[in-house]
Amino acid sequence: MFRHLKYDIFSGIAIFLISLPLSMGVALASGAPLLSGFITGIVGGLIVAPLSGSALGISGASAGLVVVILTTIEQIGFTAFLLAVMIAGFLQIIMGLAKTGTIAHYFPSSVIKGMISGIGLIIFIKQIPHAIGYDDDYEGDLSFFRFEGYSVDFKKGEYSLITELSHFMDFCSPTAIVITLSSIIILLYWQSLAKKILFFRVMHGSLIIIPLGIFINQFLLVFYPKLSLESEHLVNIPVTETTLELLQSIHSPDFLQFNNPAVLTSALTLAFFCSLESLVSIEIVDRLDPHRRMTPPNRELIAQGIGNFISGLLGGLPIAQVVVRSSINIQAGAQSKASAFFSGLFLLTAVITLPEFLNKIPLASLASILLVLSYKLAHPGIFKKMYNAGRYHFVPFCATIVVLLLTNLFIAIVVGVTCALIAILLESFKAAVDFKELQTDEKIIFRLSENVSFLNKANLKNKLNNLPRNAEVVIDATRSRYLDYDVFQIIRDFRKEAAMKHIQLTLKNVRGFGILEPVQNVRAFTLENQQALTPAEVLEILKQGNSNFVNNLKSNRDLLEQVNDTQLGQFPIAIILSCMDSRTSVELVFDQGLGDVFSARVAGNVINEDILGSMEYACKVAGSKLILVLGHTHCGAIKGACAQVKLSHLTGLLDKIQPAVETVCRENNLEQIGQNSHLIQKVAEHNVHLVVQQIKQRSAVLNELLENGKIGIVGGMYDIETGRVEFYTHP
Repeated sequence: MFRHLKYDIFSGIAIFLISLPLSMGVALASGAPLLSGFITGIVGGLIVAPLSGSALGISGASAGLVVVILTTIEQIGFTAFLLAVMIAGFLQIIMGLAKTGTIAHYFPSSVIKGMISGIGLIIFIKQIPHAIGYDDDYEGDLSFFRFEGYSVDFKKGEYSLITELSHFMDFCSPTAIVITLSSIIILLYWQSLAKKILFFRVMHGSLIIIPLGIFINQFLLVFYPKLSLESEHLVNIPVTETTLELLQSIHSPDFLQFNNPAVLTSALTLAFFCSLESLVSIEIVDRLDPHRRMTPPNRELIAQGIGNFISGLLGGLPIAQVVVRSSINIQAGAQSKASAFFSGLFLLTAVITLPEFLNKIPLASLASILLVLSYKLAHPGIFKKMYNAGRYHFVPFCATIVVLLLTNLFIAIVVGVTCALIAILLESFKAAVDFKELQTDEKIIFRLSENVSFLNKANLKNKLNNLPRNAEVVIDATRSRYLDYDVFQIIRDFRKEAAMKHIQLTLKNVRGFGILEPVQNVRAFTLENQQALTPAEVLEILKQGNSNFVNNLKSNRDLLEQVNDTQLGQFPIAIILSCMDSRTSVELVFDQGLGDVFSARVAGNVINEDILGSMEYACKVAGSKLILVLGHTHCGAIKGACAQVKLSHLTGLLDKIQPAVETVCRENNLEQIGQNSHLIQKVAEHNVHLVVQQIKQRSAVLNELLENGKIGIVGGMYDIETGRVEFYTHP
């Protein structure tokens, strides 16, 4: 913590300077004594910050709670209200111990980012009047609309922003504008100056602009009084003669109101709203934290509860971790919770010893800090990033911002989360059934997503009803963990309709409805199940695997699990001799995993002594039950042999294919095959048959195993256009 002291001290000063008018403004708007706002900030810094697990969060009086506080004080009185704050703190401690804080993790990121940007926009908009010297509303008011008497009555209310804009030219102060512009220029260029000048590296820009603002105004007050800022444009802290007088102005809770139902109801309300705002804040702060530190939500509830208990006892307002000051704390360069502690310490010292000096700070100086920091929160790049994320994220993001601008934080949370849930439902509705038609062989595949609800019923039913006759259809539920009963019924009914429409239907892992058990992983073969297989059964496994491949399906495998299965031994069921062509990977073509088959690859799938030796090892030593010689269509090696290609070592390899070329030439009374694609394919097929015969003739070991029924030797042709393998039977 101490290695970041220089950053945290200056961040603490920035938060302290901003907390002064904010704390006072919230107290004023809440109908509470001004001192109660300062008590809240002091307790938030000195008590809550050390107890909290939030590295950069700032706790204090919240503008979002103004209406709740005002209504409560009007109903039960201020001293009973303080008791309600204490009880609310006790309830928060219980909530933290009961681990209810995990609700914070369920706020969608689009809503969180919307609140960050919305708060940035609000701060920016609300500071414009203060920046030009039109200080009509209290510092700390974050409402976009303002209604007189806090009554939502459009006949009495006035649109504050439009009203303020229309009065800018009449009430703006040239001095405030000069202070604001000079301060913004310093803040914008301070970072680049700090890199070049060592002295500036240990100072924050706010330490320059605050004295600058005071100096400009005091200079004008002496030499040009008419241009100086009046008291309503300056910070205004209550000044007392002695510390004793200050302490005597503190209110105490009325403990006799403990049995008052209205106090208990108010305590529940305050506990809920304070907890909600704090949990939302820690989600936002953790996302803004450059070091991505995570705040324990339950610990935060306990810390906030202790803070509220002490704040109520000392005469303060409810405490919550506040997004605005926390965001500013991060933008000001804070590195640890020490900045929050320092802000509370500075606030306590200032209220006791320096009120007259602080009352000389122009609000325009504070506005310039907030304008620069709020721009960073609502940077245009954030809007671009959310737009690129897609409409299901962009719409809740925008909705949160708009509602936050027009109402308050709590309504924005409700609307934002509601929009996010609707977006999730729409996205789920769209993605639950992946409809894909393969262009190669007119196959239609439906892949069901992890959760398929009744909302997907109409979509799937319409697609199934519109399928053409004689189509090949696959419905794959491998990924599904939940399948609604109505959807399951549609699939089951379609199974009957498919036969009448001559539709070839394949169902993959459609294993019931409701919450489904995960599809079991296919494990690597063991010695026991390898030896239990017959050559015919192995051939059926390969045929089924190729069917999966053709239907764009695959068995459920965990390859890392298979690595662990095979680290002490391998028990492949077959050895497959295939061409080196990049399109004939046998593990994919036959839907096999690690350790399931031996794979020997050579151009033209020809044999030599080494390959025969490998086959003997696979079958005699390792226990494989099948040898498959796999050719493929459009084989380059076969074309080369037919064209009589001569090229160094390639010549010797292609010579091994010449017997098949000569057989096809003899059958068709030709001397050369040339470029005839039909005859070239005939050569590929003959080559497979000849290699099968050569294996039997040249290896006594393999021939003996074959005659004893311990292995099978077959040929096959892989069609690179369809993915199908045609198997050949051999006498």
